[in-house]
Amino acid sequence: MYYYIKKKDLNQDQLKEILMSDGVDFMISNKNMTIENIKLIGESVVGKTLGEISNKIINVNKRNKGSSGMMIEEEVFGYHNNSNPEPDFFDAKTELKFTPIKKNNNGTFSAKERLVLNIINYMEEYKKDFYSSSFWMKNQRLFILFYLWEINLEQKDYRVVMSLLHEYPEEDLLIIIQDWQKIVEKIRNGKAHELSESDTLYLGACQKGKNRHSLRKQPFSSVLAMQRAFSLKNSYMTQLVRMKYMEVDSEKIVKKSELENKSFEEIIYARLERFIGLSQNDLKIRFNIQSTAKNINDMLLSRMLGIKGRISNTSEFIKANIITKTIRVEANGRVVESMSFPYFLYKDMYNEVWENSTLRNHFETEKYMFVIFKKQNDEYIFSGVMFWNMPVTILDSKVKEVWEKTKNVIITGDIIKSISEKGIVHTNFPTSTKSYPIVHVRPHGTNKNDKCALPVKEIHYGYLEFTKHCFWLTNKFVEEIIKSRL
Repeated sequence: MYYYIKKKDLNQDQLKEILMSDGVDFMISNKNMTIENIKLIGESVVGKTLGEISNKIINVNKRNKGSSGMMIEEEVFGYHNNSNPEPDFFDAKTELKFTPIKKNNNGTFSAKERLVLNIINYMEEYKKDFYSSSFWMKNQRLFILFYLWEINLEQKDYRVVMSLLHEYPEEDLLIIIQDWQKIVEKIRNGKAHELSESDTLYLGACQKGKNRHSLRKQPFSSVLAMQRAFSLKNSYMTQLVRMKYMEVDSEKIVKKSELENKSFEEIIYARLERFIGLSQNDLKIRFNIQSTAKNINDMLLSRMLGIKGRISNTSEFIKANIITKTIRVEANGRVVESMSFPYFLYKDMYNEVWENSTLRNHFETEKYMFVIFKKQNDEYIFSGVMFWNMPVTILDSKVKEVWEKTKNVIITGDIIKSISEKGIVHTNFPTSTKSYPIVHVRPHGTNKNDKCALPVKEIHYGYLEFTKHCFWLTNKFVEEIIKSRL
């Protein structure tokens, strides 16, 4: 038996009684649905697997649904998947989302992916203000059902673990407005083809296509731009999961009153400005820090910003996926050290394509805050910070070239060029900073015995594993990035 439930048919108590009854199947009309109805229906499937939900209504395998999200839309909430500009529940101004979380090795939970919202229409979005934008009209309130993703688990066995009515906190909304404005500004400047998720903090413009068939016209340039969609970043969703599912909160850096007048970056610059010109020792004395730990600069930065914990653990830095990197500049303006990134797994690179590669994902989604110390009279002086993200034009050209060269070396097994009499290994990886002035590859293990497995046997020496390597931002390129701050 199916119940077709409309707002006028039943009051809240009657609806609850039906949903809690054993052996009752139901189909919901979303017309005129209230927020209370939406929450009650959503909560009724928490704790159930998709197989249990679909078997109660219609066998999902027989229906051959393309996605679990469509099944939730059609068989729980009773409407067909669509691309309407209005939210799914029009009267409640609420959009429905179904998204996975995953359990990490350390026992914590995180979002498995970004939350993709609506496609950006380059030809129309720039004509609007934020509160009439396609993003706000469709996504001002979200009802999210989270399911637990596990590797090798069949779709029918995914379990819904949490429902959440998400209304943006005031501080988040102010940052999201700034993000939307940055995206639209690029469109107005004829640079929609240069959009990147790392341009913004919480609201991203994620890529929705992989080839020329996904290119779209833009209003102020003849250059075709890759189709993109508004999205809440993976890092934003992870913080949301940990706050609501794990009940873990994080220290905040900025206040609503500050964000009403300045951008997040401007607030950080203003907080740190009065410390520019002080040496590391001056700062240690000022904040009564005795430590000589390797993370001393992180400790100093936290104190300068007025926070108690690590800056990487603050709500804003987690949500925005901002990575801090300390840069030491010599008295002559030179940056001696190149900047390392996590080592890559050879087997992973063997199976990757550029568009979905680990390296591209790092630079496409991460924003960096460079903390700069310049040497003067044998002391390193705090010279400020700089926010930076990799321009997509460089990412998909110069960086891609190095990645492709590296992958080819791994695929062919032609890794070792020579080994000197002293045992120094020279490889065919793109190591030359002259030939590859943006990004290059070098070892990044604790020692020469710190290795990981190869997908293909090394053809000259038969090695099945090799010293860990990683991509590095070349020191000369780093110099060019930060020179405006010196």
